[in-house]
Amino acid sequence: MARLVVEQLVGVTTLIEQKPNLEEGLRDLAGLTARSIGAGRCSVMLLSGSSDAGGQDLKVYSHFGDLPAIAYQIPAKPHSSIAWQVASTRQALMVNDVVASPLASFAAQPERIDEPFMSAPITTANSVLGVINVSKRLQGDRFSEADLELLELFALFVGKSIHVFQLERLSESRILQMAQVLDQREAGGAGPINPDPARIAKIVAKSFYRELTLAGFGPKAIMSVASEVLGQLNDTLSSHRARLERREDD
Repeated sequence: MARLVVEQLVGVTTLIEQKPNLEEGLRDLAGLTARSIGAGRCSVMLLSGSSDAGGQDLKVYSHFGDLPAIAYQIPAKPHSSIAWQVASTRQALMVNDVVASPLASFAAQPERIDEPFMSAPITTANSVLGVINVSKRLQGDRFSEADLELLELFALFVGKSIHVFQLERLSESRILQMAQVLDQREAGGAGPINPDPARIAKIVAKSFYRELTLAGFGPKAIMSVASEVLGQLNDTLSSHRARLERREDD
């Protein structure tokens, strides 16, 4: 049993690192976690937004099982969801009887309130990256303490794997290197890069404006350059989308 657990955890570290992007790695990871624990559903949520402005929320990035599409559309908000409680306290949680627990009013899917679930924080260094959730027990009607401990181990390796994935991509991208330097400068210290694309985009945009200003470009020239960059990016994304569609047709 111990050997199997080790093999599963090794699988966690390689699943994300071998994928071309974080979303694909997390999608496969959700399936591996659910199968290892004996659950029919797993979701990986990551923090997004700026903690400085108090506007962070938790968004579903990937899942395994029959998670409804609305779960991706409505992010979890602070003080109003079980996932946020796990992220804020950094404490894993197992609830086998949701109805009888104080967390019943926080259930995101009332129609599944009778299903036991577990949640664990995803952390790296001193930062919380998100939360991993499992539910829909396949054998038996309750999760055990051993199940919760295994989920906590998976969450730990997920956090480390995300950090390694980001560092590898950071070393390949001068834009992300610049974003990381600026982020650390504004935060007043070092730390892992934030996986939230919106935050990275904001940092890169600020750096883009600052560097062009220092180079002597005025506001109109900067807008012209930005429009050209967006146009080139749109063309690249369109070409990439066309290639994916052709592969699906083959």
